[in-house]
Amino acid sequence: MNYSQAKARQTELYQAEKEAGDRLKAIPGVGSGPMGLTPDSVKASPEYRKAKADYDLAFANLRSFNSWFTRTFKKEIRQERRDRS
Repeated sequence: MNYSQAKARQTELYQAEKEAGDRLKAIPGVGSGPMGLTPDSVKASPEYRKAKADYDLAFANLRSFNSWFTRTFKKEIRQERRDRS
């Protein structure tokens, strides 16, 4: 995988994480408790548990990829940042 392919994959993973987060936030009752916390009754619902598991998986995939990406393409990332400034 070259740098441009890796950047495209990273964009896909960021989008998947955002979509999973949006699905989680769309569940009625999420963040409706005191101080914006989600009540336990909502957390116990199968709909919430599925959405939370999907979000956790998407986030873990993104975190793992970013770890590999920054180690593998250190020079390219640094050069891209220099070119932008």
